Amino acid sequence: MIALAVQRRVMKVPAAIPPRSVVRLVRYDDFTPDWSNDLGREFRIGYYSRSDGLNTIWLVNDDGKYEQTLDRDALLKYFDFVTLSRKKDPYGRSRPALGRRR
Repeated sequence: MIALAVQRRVMKVPAAIPPRSVVRLVRYDDFTPDWSNDLGREFRIGYYSRSDGLNTIWLVNDDGKYEQTLDRDALLKYFDFVTLSRKKDPYGRSRPALGRRR
């Protein structure tokens, strides 16, 4: 686990980021120039795919669309956590797909 300071509190981030957690894009660099216009944008972490494994993290936009993928290292480098979900099943078995964000 890695501890991150979020809004003056320390949050322990598990090895597999729980689905439905909310992250905010806070930085970009020469490797991610397309993200420069998206600073401050928030995404939910989607359910994992068995074929992709737990290292492929899906970012879900406000409309519920699985929009982009990245790995854990990139997530921790470019995003801050807004909320960390307590969901236990990373694959979302018997769960409805993520819908629009309220």
